[in-house]
Amino acid sequence: MSKEPTKTTVVNGWSEPVNGLSGRLRVEFEDLKPGLRHAVYPELRNHSLDPVAVTNQPQTHAELYDSSGKPVSTSGLPMSGPIPSPQWGVIPRDAYLGIRVDMQTLGVPTRERGTVLLAVGGKPWELRAGKYLLKATITFKDDKDGPPNRWVGELALPPVEVVVTTEMLAVN
Repeated sequence: MSKEPTKTTVVNGWSEPVNGLSGRLRVEFEDLKPGLRHAVYPELRNHSLDPVAVTNQPQTHAELYDSSGKPVSTSGLPMSGPIPSPQWGVIPRDAYLGIRVDMQTLGVPTRERGTVLLAVGGKPWELRAGKYLLKATITFKDDKDGPPNRWVGELALPPVEVVVTTEMLAVN
């Protein structure tokens, strides 16, 4: 039997549509060997009759709370690596699209630190075993160079619970 942590994915419900678009958060645990992190994906659903385009780099505002409802302090981690260029994705009518928005250029803490990285919206957190609540808002600004069917607006995504277990943090 493997002692590796099981890959876990957490998804919450959809937000109310705003100008034909709704959203939700998907959080996936990743074992990068030697470090651990969570990938964060807003998933966007098109409720309108026409296709809409969104950029893969929305402005993201995130807050993280512990199980008692208190804000979790951010960590100071080194940043390195290239920042990808913006790209446009088209969401057909009655379809949805997920885009990855976590900060993948941060140094991932090694497993020996006993933490899992969660970094989104310019804020890195090193999480120990426990339950957390992630709240996020994404904003798509008007980009004059974008396609004519670009979606502009803000979506407050329903909060999602992120659980870090001692099994995830176990050193093999």
